[in-house]
Amino acid sequence: MKRCLIRTQTEKSRIKGNGVTVLGKIFFTSDLHFGHENVIRFDNRPFASVEEMDEELVRRWNAKVGKGDLVYVLGDFIWKSRNGDAHNLIRGLNGQIILIKGNHDRFLHNAKAKDALAGIKDYDDICVTLEDGSVRRCILSHYFMPMYNGHRHRAIHLHGHSHFTSEAELEHRIANELNDGGLANEIYNVGCLYWNYEPVTLDEILRQKASGRGNYNTELTYEIIEFKINTDLYDKVGVILKRYGLTHEGAILLFLKETVRLGKIPFEYTQEDLLEAKRFCGEVEFNGE
Repeated sequence: MKRCLIRTQTEKSRIKGNGVTVLGKIFFTSDLHFGHENVIRFDNRPFASVEEMDEELVRRWNAKVGKGDLVYVLGDFIWKSRNGDAHNLIRGLNGQIILIKGNHDRFLHNAKAKDALAGIKDYDDICVTLEDGSVRRCILSHYFMPMYNGHRHRAIHLHGHSHFTSEAELEHRIANELNDGGLANEIYNVGCLYWNYEPVTLDEILRQKASGRGNYNTELTYEIIEFKINTDLYDKVGVILKRYGLTHEGAILLFLKETVRLGKIPFEYTQEDLLEAKRFCGEVEFNGE
């Protein structure tokens, strides 16, 4: 018989090996990337600077997590911190924190930062008591694991790492194909970018699933964009994009993401520029009508 350590939402429980007593809720999050400026563009995060991102991540965390709560961070917690003060950042976050190590946790060489955590693990296998009193086993890892322990017996797998990449789309397809083939699994990406940049409880995750918005339980939808472009312009742009390792399609996607992030077109333009763009798309005639 396998023993399963139960973390309850309302009762006192003890974290083995760390001597920490927790009274409160259990939260999960991943891929916060504190101090990582490039992740703002990579994820299309709604922050103007790394300073704004760090401050807002702390604010959203502390607005939701209480002093007596427990938070599992499933990797990529802190990329870097100002003046090596990662320990102060951790101590400024409510609750006890157990880190499941990711591939970008550069702060772990800092002894003070490690001591500020309630625990550090590569993987964990826990149980969580939900608000209705039922208990669910959870397998925790930074990385997606389709054949995780207990998947045939209603265990849940929580992970991070893949952000909004093509890898995340592949994970989605794999999980659905396994379910369709009779290999039951229930997998959720708890990366903060999926959950409004704040920690989330298992109850919240399962409620989203019940609403049809679970991040491995609905099909992704896409729109196909097709338009014509002047050959000379296409070739000239291609030369520039090649320097950045981008295709024309990739550049368009980058432009659309940046437009959403900023809430406006990400460069200055004139009304004539706008009219010319409409002409190329056939929205107006070349005589301006």
